[in-house]
Amino acid sequence: MTEIEKQGCQTRWTYAAHVLIIGMVLSLLVAISKDDLQWILECIAGILISTAPISLKRFFKIELPGIIDFMIAFALFLHVGMGGLFDVYYPIPDFDIVTHFVSSVLIAFLALIIIYLLDKHWDGLFIDVYAMAFAVVVVTMASGIVWEFAEWAADMLLGMNFQLCLEDTMMDLLVDTIGGMAMAMVGINLVKEGKLHEMTDDLGRLAVSYVNHKKKL
Repeated sequence: MTEIEKQGCQTRWTYAAHVLIIGMVLSLLVAISKDDLQWILECIAGILISTAPISLKRFFKIELPGIIDFMIAFALFLHVGMGGLFDVYYPIPDFDIVTHFVSSVLIAFLALIIIYLLDKHWDGLFIDVYAMAFAVVVVTMASGIVWEFAEWAADMLLGMNFQLCLEDTMMDLLVDTIGGMAMAMVGINLVKEGKLHEMTDDLGRLAVSYVNHKKKL
């Protein structure tokens, strides 16, 4: 992929992410009109997290792959946009499975990028691509467990109703695992074909610069 093609792809993903962020802003307005404090807070959190890549690029000169921008915005839009603006959680009970799968794929992708960069640019880690994939699955499963604990704590302390039953919790964890495994298999191909290197080229240069700076100190 040429540099021009790479920049064009990056821009398309970023534009798509911006469209989803606008959707979340509309969801916030709807939540405000309904005086729904829970959705207001969740919409605000979704907007802030979705715009984090923009802040990283503007203030810290850290540019994430455009597809990551999109996946972050997409995962959050499914929850605060589709769940809040269109209120699909109740008419479509299995919609929660979709949101968990997309979120787990996102977490797995982020874990893959971090582990890959550490392997390439940090002397303290040398890892085979298949071990890398296994680590991605483990990190994704662990993240799912932390999320379920957070939901349980919110139900116990704040009177929320995130966890409907044991079956719901176990299904969420199963979907998280499947999402992690799916991304791990995709990740193996991305690494072998050199596509992950292309996606993370800018981050790699930043990592090298940081490592060299630390060595000078």
